[in-house]
Amino acid sequence: MTDILNPQKVTCVFQGGSIHIIEGVNKKYCYANECIWDKESKKYGNPGKCIGRIDAGGNINKFVPNKYLLQLLSLYTTNRTALSEYELLIIDTVVNKYGDSVFEAAKAANAEAGAKESFQTAQAVFYGPQLVFGAITKRYRLQPYLEGAFPEQTVLDILSLAWYIASEGSALTNSDSWLQYYENPRGAPMSSQEISRLLDRMTTDEIMGFYKQWLSSNAGKRDEDRVLYDITSISLYGRTIDAAEWGYSRDKDGLCQVKLALLCKRKTGMPMFAWVINGSMPDVSTLKDTLRIMENLEYKPNCFMMDRGFGSMDNIAYMLRNGYTFLQALRLNADWIRDLIDEGEDMRSSPDSMIVDDERTYYASAVRCTWVILKMNPGTDKEREDHRVVSYKGRKHAAAWQPDEDNAVVVGKYSCNFYALFCRELVGSQRDQFMATLKSERDRLVADEGATVKKDLAKYFHIKKPKYARRRSVEYNIDRIKEQENRYSGYVCFVSNDKYIATARDALSEYSTRDYIEKDFDEMKNELDMRRIRVHTDQRMKARLFIQFLAEIYIREIRVRLHASDACKKMTKRQIFSHIKTIYKIKFKGKYKDIFPSLSKSQRSILEALGISSHR
Repeated sequence: MTDILNPQKVTCVFQGGSIHIIEGVNKKYCYANECIWDKESKKYGNPGKCIGRIDAGGNINKFVPNKYLLQLLSLYTTNRTALSEYELLIIDTVVNKYGDSVFEAAKAANAEAGAKESFQTAQAVFYGPQLVFGAITKRYRLQPYLEGAFPEQTVLDILSLAWYIASEGSALTNSDSWLQYYENPRGAPMSSQEISRLLDRMTTDEIMGFYKQWLSSNAGKRDEDRVLYDITSISLYGRTIDAAEWGYSRDKDGLCQVKLALLCKRKTGMPMFAWVINGSMPDVSTLKDTLRIMENLEYKPNCFMMDRGFGSMDNIAYMLRNGYTFLQALRLNADWIRDLIDEGEDMRSSPDSMIVDDERTYYASAVRCTWVILKMNPGTDKEREDHRVVSYKGRKHAAAWQPDEDNAVVVGKYSCNFYALFCRELVGSQRDQFMATLKSERDRLVADEGATVKKDLAKYFHIKKPKYARRRSVEYNIDRIKEQENRYSGYVCFVSNDKYIATARDALSEYSTRDYIEKDFDEMKNELDMRRIRVHTDQRMKARLFIQFLAEIYIREIRVRLHASDACKKMTKRQIFSHIKTIYKIKFKGKYKDIFPSLSKSQRSILEALGISSHR
């Protein structure tokens, strides 16, 4: 027996790492530490796991295993194959340090537990999460889709953690007590080491395998298969994530970040796809990569719906060229947009153009136009692609349009509709945003002498540097600013090639449903522990966010169904899960059937709204 006044490490080396036992500073509690050296952070990974204590009785110092180690020792003697390599190494290390007497302690503890169990005739089992999440899992065939991509035990672990996140919205490392207390697919708690190994096992190929099945199952009718696309930023504490970079952070917390692209159904907000993007990449540059991933997963929705952040001419041309149907909101930062606004001015002057929506009044116009893709300087080293938006009242004229330049060749023409809606209530807020943008741009140009003005803002500045001046001058072009303020404030604009979005009212109505995806991002970040991710490798981060994606499926299904119920629509998430988690049954031993105590009125209303039978 080692003298506890002079503690020493006993180590078992495995696969480049090690396990050793440390007796605490107070000479009482003992910990098994898995030490894997991280070259990047220059630290050991994974915290220690408490395995017992030292009982100093008289002249004998006795090691007493705790409940966790007793469970491992019991399995070691009855079902060794159920233990992981990590757990087997803990046992080997403990036996090397404290001797075979630890098995005697396990036998005594099992005998005592058996004696207590013989007197126990019933126990309360909390099965509310199993009842609700299990029904949703079956309804959407989540388990078969997961089993088509992951090994069986991995599927049970993933589902259990997704249920925990949906219920508690807390870090995965806090899941052990929840998994032990409530019924779940795994049926047992998970240590932090087991969770880390699970995240390491989940490969990108397996995750994509699930997405392919999930997207295929969600491809539906025209109205059901319109999807919303957006991006959010997620901050990271670790510095070992390759995709984490400095960029514009929506949370303004001064941390490195990655970006998460999310695709969800327009009608219900049901999540369909989520993927990680480098943190410094501008939102407008992410769309093409996402569409290419969708193509590889053999999925093309009936209509993509996107906010102004993705509205570049290059993105629109890509979608048209590749046969996508879309509704794209636009920033008023290009001449072609302003030209089409001007063309619809007479239409918006008519009282018939008035639209009243969400307590706001709009005056709308629709202009039929042709999107032309040109190849400039073909066959030379200066070859590039250019775009023109041509507006004609008749299709015949648009089809016959040709560029004035001799070095331009038309490679494609596509019909679109341009919708402009003017709202006087928006004039003030848009003016404030526009002025703030210009001020921020001028501050940047003044602070950095080598900075160049953004292309879409260049017309609003006069930048000069006299021959002998030390610094350049950056002044506002007041005439152009007044023109922008007087003519183009208060407009909401869209471009679309969806034949079922035939009017400006249709475009506004479809786009107004985007609050679904905003609520998803807000909930995932603020209620489901996703504002700041605490992982140390890219693979673990992607796996962690995939489990979060599954949790959001459960949350969205519960939210949509309860919102349609008069009895439940005013309940908060906390109230809903408080009622769900307290559903229990009394489980008897032997031939006696389980007893299900009566449900409260709120519990009955929740299950009824979710379309779930209580099995009573």
